[in-house]
Amino acid sequence: MDHRFDYLNVADGNPDGQRERPRAVPRPARMVSDADHASLSRLVEELAWRIDHGQADTVWQLFLPDGVLSTGGTPLVGHDAIRSWGRARVSSGVQTRHVCSGMRFTDQGNGQVTGSTLLTVFMREGSCCGSAIPAVVGEDTDEFVRTDAGWRLASRTFETLFVK
Repeated sequence: MDHRFDYLNVADGNPDGQRERPRAVPRPARMVSDADHASLSRLVEELAWRIDHGQADTVWQLFLPDGVLSTGGTPLVGHDAIRSWGRARVSSGVQTRHVCSGMRFTDQGNGQVTGSTLLTVFMREGSCCGSAIPAVVGEDTDEFVRTDAGWRLASRTFETLFVK
């Protein structure tokens, strides 16, 4: 019996080469237009900039009135909850810098978009220099809605991938 691995004759990791029923192939994601990609990227970067520059108490303006911000604890729902979080963040003395990369936005139709952003976060407390090693690397999953005032966040969920 020949035990060499034949990748052309393997279905779903079945080394016996027995083919399973074909599965439905998902439709490729429909990416947003270049103009929408630029607008959505600006929104993501604006949120990070506000947090990094002592203006976290204004990020609620980037969300829908019933928007949800979930960063690992209890989800914050609505402008008031997000504003309260932002005020506490400003007064905490923690300084961060968010590096946003790998942004991908898929059109869900009807003025709705799902986005994914890789975040590399550097952090320090107090006035001393912080570490050049990221405190955390994670991924934001965002739901956006087009409004008369432009794109707004319906929700943001942060998932931690790596920590220092």
